[in-house]
Amino acid sequence: MKDKTALINKIKLLLGRAKAPKHLNRFGPKTYELWQHVFALFVKSYCQLSYRSTAYFLKQLGFNVATKSTLQRYTAKLSLPFWQTIFDKTATTKASIAAIDSTGLERSRASLYYLRRIDSEKRIRRHFQLSILASGNKIISFRLRSKPVHETRDVKYLFAKAKRTPSTVLMDKGYDAEWVHEYFADNGTKSIAPVRKNWRRGFYRKELAVNFPQKLYNKRSRIESIFHSLKQRFGSSISSKLANTARSEVYCRAILYNLFVRLCHLLGQSLILGKAIVVFQNNLIYILNIFDDIKLSVS
Repeated sequence: MKDKTALINKIKLLLGRAKAPKHLNRFGPKTYELWQHVFALFVKSYCQLSYRSTAYFLKQLGFNVATKSTLQRYTAKLSLPFWQTIFDKTATTKASIAAIDSTGLERSRASLYYLRRIDSEKRIRRHFQLSILASGNKIISFRLRSKPVHETRDVKYLFAKAKRTPSTVLMDKGYDAEWVHEYFADNGTKSIAPVRKNWRRGFYRKELAVNFPQKLYNKRSRIESIFHSLKQRFGSSISSKLANTARSEVYCRAILYNLFVRLCHLLGQSLILGKAIVVFQNNLIYILNIFDDIKLSVS
């Protein structure tokens, strides 16, 4: 009980230093504070629980947590600048080589067996599209879209959101476009992507076609490993239906992923599931230190 009280006091102190309000609005009765909702969202993402199960689980542990419907409404109110500020504190890296790629996240958790039995594959809604810029084993910027678009449309956004500019960016063949290479060259970054089979023009594409650095390009597989780790740890689907709540869910996953990568580096070894749970329980205060010395933008 003493450790739990110390943890709660630590969270309140960090949010106070960050000049974050106790509540998102000044209307109505105030039962729960900001730190309680954010803490519940981290637990929900890490344990892959529903809102209802998260509320029940934390109440069984003795935490004062909001109901399922309140957590859902609060998640939709947390703005993009709020999550971006927290995420930026976990996205620091010194690696100079980065990679860009995108993947899909399902909107339904129905099993493939169930879909085959009811023959309703055409009824499944379009997936979310997650584009990531990763350096080393860390995610340094990402973008979630509610509808799939061409991969190249997120290149400028991902590069602009990165806190540290990489010297080299690796991409797959889907990003083969002359304007993409020109954009990176104008920003002092070298871009590498295999040219398409029927390419015709382009100064940078011609240079890559003649002398392609295959050994360097092989490091692009790291971002595939990141996608695999994210889906293994947090699942390949998003339970949220709305864009705002889905964004909050993915930000929680990205923040927790970067934090565990840092813990792996500090321990000098990979974390198996059982050890990861122990580390998570013993480092809750460390995880919440991302609130320290930052100014949060809350809508």
